Amino acid sequence: MNVFISVDIEGISGVVHADMMMPGQPEYARGRALMLGDANAAVEGVNSAGAETILVVDGHGPMRNLQIEDLDPAATLVTGGADARPYCQLQDADSMPFDAAIFVGYHAMAKTLNAIHPHTIAGAVVHEIRVNGRPHGETGLNALVLASLGIPTVMVTGDEATCAEARSFLGDAIETVAVKAASGRNSATCRHPKLTVKEIREAAARAPERRREIPLYLSGKPLSIEVDFLTMPQCDRASRCHGIDRLNGVTISVHGASPWGQYRNLWAAIRAALYEPATFLA
Repeated sequence: MNVFISVDIEGISGVVHADMMMPGQPEYARGRALMLGDANAAVEGVNSAGAETILVVDGHGPMRNLQIEDLDPAATLVTGGADARPYCQLQDADSMPFDAAIFVGYHAMAKTLNAIHPHTIAGAVVHEIRVNGRPHGETGLNALVLASLGIPTVMVTGDEATCAEARSFLGDAIETVAVKAASGRNSATCRHPKLTVKEIREAAARAPERRREIPLYLSGKPLSIEVDFLTMPQCDRASRCHGIDRLNGVTISVHGASPWGQYRNLWAAIRAALYEPATFLA
């Protein structure tokens, strides 16, 4: 059994504020330590369930938050910046036949009430992503793309809003671990990591065994992916990328030969919106 684990930080046990999420911020060391704890718990769980290969993908911000020397040695780590990763949070999901996927520390989609730092992929540029007309966050989008590769998403951890979002897309059969209940963007009632880590470990041991009970999240038709950006200059930059049609001042449509190809084109467009110098375009 091969298990793919994608890890973000906003939905990690005890993480509630931007000060804990990015290098250079005063509490980043705490945040990345808590991230490591949740990630290792998931690895320990699937390892106890008999996983032969466990691939962990660091999927937050600089994507160098998890340190390989501290990660459970049962896992292999994908680390390094998004510029070098065409598939970002799902990098190397196509490298072998994975039997199940787990999302650790995920967050709710943009505009979600009572969630820690809700956003979709890149809050600095993305207002909303719609798949076949329905708004999707990273949980639903990533599960859909993995399903196109035959990989079911069997477990999600995060705050209560994120777990509810996961069930709304993937059904009640998936394992969820709600590690905190947010009262706003930067505040939550948190349970102690000793308790949540234990629950993540136990859920990760159960979840892969239930993979045949959990249907693939497939649309049943070609995917229509649209992105609304926050500004026109961002859309200007994104619309120059391969596989992109511009629909209006702030909206693009993302095309590709498959959902996997669309996902690559989506990330390329978002990177362009984020990173290209914009002073002369504003």
